[in-house]
Amino acid sequence: MKKPLLLLAGMLFVLLPLQPSQVQALSCAEPRSMEEAYIYYDAILEGHLDKSVSHFNRNELRITVKTSYKGVGEERIIADEDKFWGVVNGPSASGEDYLFFLKIKGDHWENPLCAPSRPVAESAAALAYLKGKEIPLQRAAEPAAQDTAWKNLIQGQGSLTVAGLILAAAALGALGLSAVLRRRRR
Repeated sequence: MKKPLLLLAGMLFVLLPLQPSQVQALSCAEPRSMEEAYIYYDAILEGHLDKSVSHFNRNELRITVKTSYKGVGEERIIADEDKFWGVVNGPSASGEDYLFFLKIKGDHWENPLCAPSRPVAESAAALAYLKGKEIPLQRAAEPAAQDTAWKNLIQGQGSLTVAGLILAAAALGALGLSAVLRRRRR
């Protein structure tokens, strides 16, 4: 009975000094200041989460960018986030507005575990810091006039154009029919 107690005491004596003096679960146990976050993250934007598509261990976030403060110039982007961690207290919820802090990972955006991304309603201090740092978004290119005419035709708009196309189609059909009838008569 003395032998196991001596062995346990010996193990404690050897292992006790090996314990770390400080333990942190994540490298982001202490959040970055806004100045540090602005430098560290590749993109900062205020966006509406249109849809969150669940995959095995991640969510694909489809975001409409309302205001970009850094790194994003498009109106719509897709970003990944951890399925279980997400924005501070859990995954992002579709239909909500967020202030996202994103990193570029390979060829896509990521909302990383330690990012201070959170709902816009909880981001007053961060938004105050970002005021005046807005960057313009690239608007989707307007379709060419020809594309617009076809789009209007398909949607039933532009009656003058539709009437002209119908007359042209009827005329071509009549010419084709007369050519076929002429060949048969010969």
